[in-house]
Amino acid sequence: MRWIAGLGVVGAAAVVFVKRRNSGTDLGYYRKAMALVRDAGFTEKQAEVGGYRTNYAEGPDRGTPLLLIHGQGSRWQDYQRVLPELAERHHVYAIDVYGHGGSARLPADEYTNVRIGELVARFVDEVIGAPVLVAGHSSGGLIATRLVAARPDLVRGAVLEDPPFYSSIMPRAAQTTGGDMARVTHDFLGQTHERNFPRYYIENSGIFSFFGPFARPITAYSRHYLRTHPGRPLEVFFLPPVLNIYFRGIADYDPSFGATWYDNAWYRGFDTEAALSAITAPAVLIHTNYWFQHRKSYYDKNGILMAAMDDKDVGKVLAHLPTATLVEVDSGHNVHFERPDVFVRAVRELAAKVE
Repeated sequence: MRWIAGLGVVGAAAVVFVKRRNSGTDLGYYRKAMALVRDAGFTEKQAEVGGYRTNYAEGPDRGTPLLLIHGQGSRWQDYQRVLPELAERHHVYAIDVYGHGGSARLPADEYTNVRIGELVARFVDEVIGAPVLVAGHSSGGLIATRLVAARPDLVRGAVLEDPPFYSSIMPRAAQTTGGDMARVTHDFLGQTHERNFPRYYIENSGIFSFFGPFARPITAYSRHYLRTHPGRPLEVFFLPPVLNIYFRGIADYDPSFGATWYDNAWYRGFDTEAALSAITAPAVLIHTNYWFQHRKSYYDKNGILMAAMDDKDVGKVLAHLPTATLVEVDSGHNVHFERPDVFVRAVRELAAKVE
């Protein structure tokens, strides 16, 4: 499983989708879901925060403000399956993290949890203008942790959706599938012959390794698609939606964001345990255990962590964050996309604690 500080367990997630077949592989899923998002009253907007363009979607005002922070390699549209239902009880804001989607690209040395957390805090203060519930996925969960720890006046409660606590710090990260994105982005920035990151990523990452002998033909198909559809995100009609939604994300992604994980620059000025210990607001920690449930271990035969966190990591988080309720879910990493029912329920349970 890849924490990727963002999508994470795409391989395990693909298996989940293939087995459940509850969404099919029809690419019409995206258009249909976005039509429902528009019908629910969401509009895409931009604001300048700290001198940087900040792209976000905003729903109608129907309750407590709720801020959604996606993971690495994603966009606000990643939340398409939960936005309509969340909008029934909340004033939802789904932000494009800097370096993603329609938001500004930052100077490389500003891609740190501290700096992005500062900008997100300003977004809450200047654009939303009221304390929020915050839900952060993967690296977005780390951003949410920084936000609620540093600015408790701005956050009433937090849903931390499968963040890579502890596992995304080098050198341990190199022994997780999530280290793949850090390596690929670092290598991409260090070479000069290829300027198209999605194509470089497809050719040099392990994104299709979970498909065994089918990895090479899938890569060849993807390479051909990108060559014949310039300027469009990769779409592979025979792969599950969770992969195709990810390909849409990396089409508008700054690889400098990923490279900061290669040398731990992302963690400059941020201490995980100190931040967790500083949180006094109610929290929900969502932990995916698909690999464990089906293999009885969080690690593969080579000792690679196939999850955002193992059970020991979860134990350490809860020891430093006693306000958290743990939700274990048999799902790939992207719970809000793969198990929207679980995610919405977690948000509602959190809201009930603070309202």
